[in-house]
Amino acid sequence: MFEAGKIVTAGDAALFVSQAGRADGPAIVLLHGGMGSRMDFVPLANHLANDYRLIAIDSRGHGRSTLGHANMSYRQLTEDTAAVLDQLGLSEAGIIGHSDGGIVALRLAASGLVRPRFVVAVAVHWQLPDDDPTREIYQGVSVEEWREMFGQQVERYEAENPEPDLPRLFAATKAMWLGRGADAYPGETVGAISSPLLVIHGDEDFLVSRKQAFELVERIEGARLLNLPFASHTVLEDSPADVLPFVASFIAGVQEEVPATGL
Repeated sequence: MFEAGKIVTAGDAALFVSQAGRADGPAIVLLHGGMGSRMDFVPLANHLANDYRLIAIDSRGHGRSTLGHANMSYRQLTEDTAAVLDQLGLSEAGIIGHSDGGIVALRLAASGLVRPRFVVAVAVHWQLPDDDPTREIYQGVSVEEWREMFGQQVERYEAENPEPDLPRLFAATKAMWLGRGADAYPGETVGAISSPLLVIHGDEDFLVSRKQAFELVERIEGARLLNLPFASHTVLEDSPADVLPFVASFIAGVQEEVPATGL
């Protein structure tokens, strides 16, 4: 799943886009987390493929996408994704985003660049204050430690990326994680989100606090929160069957459906 695909140009990056599932089903765009790829969604996609058309995008520098030369920021990834969705006629598709992909999904929904039918944001920061312990985690991790912790992920990246350069990608991604200001986390702009929103938080997520999830939901009218006990930051990969009933129920409750369009 998600092995075949096509390249879509967004600014100075060539982004790999793959499709799976039911070709005539409601479209759902999948946005992965930092240093990952579209393949991170395979465990969940296996449960969704019979009913939905799934479109997975490798963000710039990740998976089979080129990094380009623009500064990596959540604003840049948002603009990249909006460009891809516009070119593919998917500006009104539903979006499921994990971690960095969830942050991009929040920015997209708040920006008006697209009109998502719904957003599912998983393990996501909507802001990262200077005193948030996660900043210390991000500041302390090195590319060598990342390679040691996520060796299989790194091997896949180096095998399939057209221009593999792990130190450069890691430095760019780390700078994005530590970013501040209008190009970084969506912050109070999340209040502009009008799309139905489901926030999913793993109660044992070592990066995203329970407080983050609750505060995000409180800022968006009608938003819903699923706080899963014993679940980690990688809940979609680790426990897709636990998440699925709630995601399916949420999507079913979204009244307006957008017709599927072709890649």
